[in-house]
Amino acid sequence: MPRDFFSAPPHTAYILANAAAICSAAALLGGRAAEGRAQRLINDLCLVSSTTPRICRELDALEDLLGLEHVHDPDRVEAEHFASIDPTDPVVDEICLLLEGLREARS
Repeated sequence: MPRDFFSAPPHTAYILANAAAICSAAALLGGRAAEGRAQRLINDLCLVSSTTPRICRELDALEDLLGLEHVHDPDRVEAEHFASIDPTDPVVDEICLLLEGLREARS
């Protein structure tokens, strides 16, 4: 049964309100696997009424992805994806805003 979104935690409300942008940012920064992981998190947040340990891990992973935590590791796919982004592209600002909003919603 779908959850009651009127009583959703702030992080759930934020992610669901920005689901398309989060999936796009995940795809840009981490490829199809990251996009799929973000989509699974969104689906889980639609169905689960409490924040489980797995959801917390997925939220941490999303925050790491948006926060560019692994772009300096050449063995990770994030490094390759990050290198292909033009720093002047407006999407960079959008990713920064998504990260800021996620962090605020989780605090």
